[in-house]
Amino acid sequence: MKALASFILRGQSQAMLVVVGFAVLSLALPPLSILSGAAVALVTLRHGMQAGVVLMAGATLVVGLLAAFSLGNPAPALMFLTALWLPLWMLGSLLRASRSLSLTLMLAGGLGLLGVLVVYLLLDDVAGWWHGILLQIFNPVMGEAGLADQDVILAALESVSRVMTGMMAVGMVLNAVICLFLARGWQAQLFNPGGFREEFQQLRMGRSLSGITVLLVLLYVLQMGAISSMAADMLIVLLSLYMLQGLALAHAVVAMKQLHIAWLIGLYVVAFVVLPQLMLAVAAVGLLDTWVDLRRRVAGPGAGGAGEE
Repeated sequence: MKALASFILRGQSQAMLVVVGFAVLSLALPPLSILSGAAVALVTLRHGMQAGVVLMAGATLVVGLLAAFSLGNPAPALMFLTALWLPLWMLGSLLRASRSLSLTLMLAGGLGLLGVLVVYLLLDDVAGWWHGILLQIFNPVMGEAGLADQDVILAALESVSRVMTGMMAVGMVLNAVICLFLARGWQAQLFNPGGFREEFQQLRMGRSLSGITVLLVLLYVLQMGAISSMAADMLIVLLSLYMLQGLALAHAVVAMKQLHIAWLIGLYVVAFVVLPQLMLAVAAVGLLDTWVDLRRRVAGPGAGGAGEE
């Protein structure tokens, strides 16, 4: 990975090759889009906003031409620009200027909230729209299932359709965050070894975000129809940010107490594979850390807390 980062920063043509190459390959293997987005973020972090704009413009043009000739439609280029490269350019620019990882992640969450808001402004029945799409996807499965199984599938689809907007927004936010973390890690490997690890361990969201969270909880509890549904989807996005803070806290505790890395491996395995519901507890701890500063309490007397955003 360090060699790839060095290659990206060798020049605009090398960066363009990586961004375009992995974008095209991601059409067959979607996870490779992370490397494309991370390359845009790395160039922006290292060389600034203008270099990032030039890279995005060139990559959009090249991918657009390739898509037009091979698919007869340049739409994939616009998809990469709006859903991947532009958000990473914005996040990279803010992180470069502010050097605040928490502020940058709050911007990522803000973009997710904006996406949820746009969906609710454009659609009268958001859950119904998602339900129709899910039915089209699962119709072949339902055709092969028995009558009892069909009822179970329909009930599950109805439940999922209510939170699909929030889940899609979280997916896009976390994808952008992963790209940004990868780019920041590359930058640290090349110019500041260990810097990203320390930066991540000190991650704490601003208290203003917890105020927004409380407001959304109230809107959801009041059961105000579409507004409450939108608040629920937005809460899913904010919980993902507090989940990241909870994970950062876990990394910090392991480092401060000099525990074995197996503790972190166990947390990730249990949380993401065995018991995904544990991530709600991790998010709750992250939210608590916003107000209590658990790192300082774990470190003991004389330890300085992370600054507020």
